[in-house]
Amino acid sequence: MVTVAITTQLTVGYRQIMNELIETEKDYVKKLGHVRVNYVCKMETLQGLPGGLVGKKNIIFSNIEKLYEFNKAYGFSYRGYCHICMLFAIYSVFLPKLQKLKQTPMQLGQVFIDHEEQLIDYSWYFKNMPAQEKLMNEVGAEYFAPIQLKLSDPFPLTESLVLPFQRMTRYSLFLERMIKCSDPATSGYDELKMAYKISNFVLHHGNNMLAVDCLNGFSGSLVEQGLIQHQGDLTVIENRFTSSVRRIFLFENLVIVAKKTTKDGAESFNFKDSYRTNELSLRENIDGHPTRFELLSKKKRTVMFQAENLEEKLKWTDFIQDLLMKQMKHLKDQQVQYQSRSTSITHYELTDGCAK
Repeated sequence: MVTVAITTQLTVGYRQIMNELIETEKDYVKKLGHVRVNYVCKMETLQGLPGGLVGKKNIIFSNIEKLYEFNKAYGFSYRGYCHICMLFAIYSVFLPKLQKLKQTPMQLGQVFIDHEEQLIDYSWYFKNMPAQEKLMNEVGAEYFAPIQLKLSDPFPLTESLVLPFQRMTRYSLFLERMIKCSDPATSGYDELKMAYKISNFVLHHGNNMLAVDCLNGFSGSLVEQGLIQHQGDLTVIENRFTSSVRRIFLFENLVIVAKKTTKDGAESFNFKDSYRTNELSLRENIDGHPTRFELLSKKKRTVMFQAENLEEKLKWTDFIQDLLMKQMKHLKDQQVQYQSRSTSITHYELTDGCAK
């Protein structure tokens, strides 16, 4: 009887979370559609557009390229519209998938995983938000105010423009709630945890990309280093007497160590050193130093880092461990594919030889 009661309680909990997720998703789609029809399209007419906004639609509504490609794959054609329109189109795909999960809520994590690439594209919107806010304060708010008044909108456009960030934050909270009321042994639990990591990664990725834009002196191609996974300040321990605070950039393929400088209140980062991630291993614990960890390189000297506190250290080691695990899995997958191809070729040669 106790087991039945617990199961019933969990089912009710799942249903409540899913109903709330779906209803708020509908409201979100409606609001994005309203922005698209009444604000984006108005700006595209150029009617009464002040000089400060000419050619600035993509600053107000962000970049469209990657999201356009995603929508095209599903039969949408929104060429020429800005990123907020793409978000509306994405959620006309995403919402029906969520609605199908009412009876199978533990598949929620897999839906987020399936759309990981598209959700990461959200980060470009977040990255653009400082420039968006600046332009809205300078010119945009005054231009859009009469439109808001005519529509009798209760809130200014500036509040609608933060909806994507607020929505991603709520996704993270919904996933966290699902995890808390789920049994780790339940099918779909691991996928929920992975989806939660994805949502948090997306939330921080925009800021990470802004920091990368301030990196100077790196002679290679940053695009070729994969996605930026994490960035922040760590103390590099040179020896017993020498240490220095450095900005560390953790890319999929490279760890970059840079020196932070500040001029007129603006931060920049000058390249100092780098380490290929496929040549690294992680030593998480250093005796007597709970906030330190080491990266051991096959080709370069070992580098020791010290975080400000234990929580910050664990955040770094988790990111690095996840990255190294993904690389190991990728390498194994490549080996399996190579062995499979070799077996197929050998089989073909043997059968072909017998035929002759």
